[in-house]
Formats: sequence, C-alpha cells, structure tokens
Amino acid sequence: MNPFIRTLALATAALALFAPLTIATAAEITDDGLERIQVRDIDRAYKRPGASLAGYDRVLLKPATVAFSKRWDPRDYGGTGGLRPNEVDKLRTDLARLADDTFRSVLEKGGYAVVTTPDAGVLEVEPHIVDLYINAPDVTRSNVQHSYVLSMGEMRLNATLRDAVTGTVLYRTSDRKRGAETGRLEWANSVWNQAEAVRMLSSWATQLKKALDTAREP
Repeated sequence: MNPFIRTLALATAALALFAPLTIATAAEITDDGLERIQVRDIDRAYKRPGASLAGYDRVLLKPATVAFSKRWDPRDYGGTGGLRPNEVDKLRTDLARLADDTFRSVLEKGGYAVVTTPDAGVLEVEPHIVDLYINAPDVTRSNVQHSYVLSMGEMRLNATLRDAVTGTVLYRTSDRKRGAETGRLEWANSVWNQAEAVRMLSSWATQLKKALDTAREP
C-alpha cells in the first residue's frame, strides 16, 4: 500500500475512534463556558472554571419564578371546568412567595445577610421552579371533593449563582425533588401541600448555605 494512503487511512480510523469522546466532552461544557461538575444530591451542576464562593458573605435573592409541568393539566382538577385561571395563578404566586421566604429564612439563620443591592462580596441567586406537578391542589370551593394521594407531587429547581456586581455566572444547578411518600393515601389539602413544599425548598436552601460555609472554611 502506498505509504501516504496508509497514513491517511490510519489517521481517519483514529478520528473515527476518538470522535465520540470529543463530542461527549464538548457536551459537558455550556455555551457560556461552564463545565459540568459532580455535586452530591444535585442532579446537574455546572461551574465556571476557577470560580469560588469563598468571597461571598451576603446574598441577593432574585424573586423566584414558578412554571407548571407540561404534563400538568388544570382541567383535571377543581371539578367541572377544571381550575380557573386565577386559581392557577394563585398556586404559582403562593409557591414563589414561599420559596422567597424559605430561602431567606434558611440563609439568615445560617448567618448570611440577605440584601437588596449589588455590592462586593454579594452573591446573586436566581431561582426558577419548573416542572411543578401538584397531584391534588387544594381548592376552596364548596363543590370540590377532597382528594387522597400518595405524595404532594414534584418540582425542579433551576438556580443560577452570579457575582452580584459583574453579573458573571459562577454556578448553575438543576435538581428535581419529589414529595415524600408515606405508603398510604393522604388527604391533599393546602396545609399538607405547603408543608411538603417547604421541606423541598428548605433542602435546596440548606444546600446553598452549606456550599457557602464550605467555601469559607480555611
């Protein structure tokens, strides 16, 4: 075989062998340059190379946003005609407010001041609750029957952590949590649904607080 053709064939074979590895590696880097990292109890996490939380002792919490899962249909709840638009909006608004209050409470109890303006040493946290699926939202209408379910449902938190002054994205995470299952049917009411939501939100807020603690350790 011609030496040139032989060399070209070997090079082509090598490219075919390593092409899948190259594609897989590139998939672990986001368009804005964040690299995939492994974080315990978090589904997916990305970090800007060289980023650290060590210099942050205050947090600027952006208002949480809430979006239901595409699988969740408000027409399936609330009796004839399903949930009304204002009832769906209230579910989203109440959960967003609960997320804001829960994150603030956990962080402040952990020694981190929650501020409203950017400054040196301030970490901006932007939480988005997505894929929310409530198995039986509690609706206060006389013609609505009580529902019994195994769990409250599930939701995913997509969070972006930035330097509050520069706006540079440092970390991005995505994690799904499900409501606890007792193994028996529970009456789905607003008190139970809220308690389950607080449990999940507190877990996420505590993970953020622990990440800040760990970064500041000598």
